[in-house]
Amino acid sequence: MEDKKVKILELLSQIYEPMLEFFDIDSNRLLDLKIEVLTELANGKSISEIPRFYDILEKYPTDMWD
Repeated sequence: MEDKKVKILELLSQIYEPMLEFFDIDSNRLLDLKIEVLTELANGKSISEIPRFYDILEKYPTDMWD
């Protein structure tokens, strides 16, 4: 698990994406998916090209419009 967390930190250091403010760096959930999505971002894909991008934003408000 620690190796995955290190990989996530490495990937985050390569990416500027304002939506990542909703990314929970301390969470141990969805580590493989986070690595996959962050790798795609680091490789130049846009959010719209990554189907599960919003799945990794654990701090994203879901009740914003209620």
